[in-house]
Amino acid sequence: SRRESGASTGLPAFLATRPMTSAQLVGARLRAAGRSTAAAWLLVAVAVPAALVLSGASSIVAQLFRDVADAVGTPRTVVFALLVVAAFVAATWKQLVQSLYIGLTGREWFIKGSVFVTLAVLFILALAGDWIYETRRVGVLFSALPLILAVLAALKLVAVAWVATRLWRDRLVTDRTLVMGAAGWTVAVFALFGLFSWMLDSPHVPRYVLMLVAMLAVPLARVSAAPLALAWNRHR
Repeated sequence: SRRESGASTGLPAFLATRPMTSAQLVGARLRAAGRSTAAAWLLVAVAVPAALVLSGASSIVAQLFRDVADAVGTPRTVVFALLVVAAFVAATWKQLVQSLYIGLTGREWFIKGSVFVTLAVLFILALAGDWIYETRRVGVLFSALPLILAVLAALKLVAVAWVATRLWRDRLVTDRTLVMGAAGWTVAVFALFGLFSWMLDSPHVPRYVLMLVAMLAVPLARVSAAPLALAWNRHR
């Protein structure tokens, strides 16, 4: 059957029935995603320098680096370059894991519905962006940006609180794991906020906006929901 073959569970039947907790199975998936990301970017790290040298574009990149360094300073330029690379690597890993909880539910209607909702949201955002551009309300959008970020951050924290409560209530993860996860996320957010504050040291960029951006950039809610989704799947 489809259930036995693992077609509708989000996991092969062998793995879904192993004597492992949902958190352990999800942890294995996250580690596999990390290894895949590292392998992919190792190839990029080897191929890009070779391509720049062989194509003769290395001098253009070096000149661009010197121009930016003259404008903002060498330390900020180096940190910015490293931050961009780290952002690309993190985005690769995030794309592999951010929808993991959807597939692990094993509900076909939920999986297909999430795709429909995502496409609908993107369509609405595209229409809204076009309307804002046509009506020349870009300035209004930028003025409302802090409020938008604050609402999104609040929704994220509410979702995290709900997921953490369910994980603790159903004993899907240990108290130590919950505390370490919260502490790790907090450290990552403040580290990113510190970098943003140092790089964008300007009175025109409020610090609380940088904090909101850091909170939204570091994933937590959807990754934390994966054990909950798998447990819902395994025990139906």
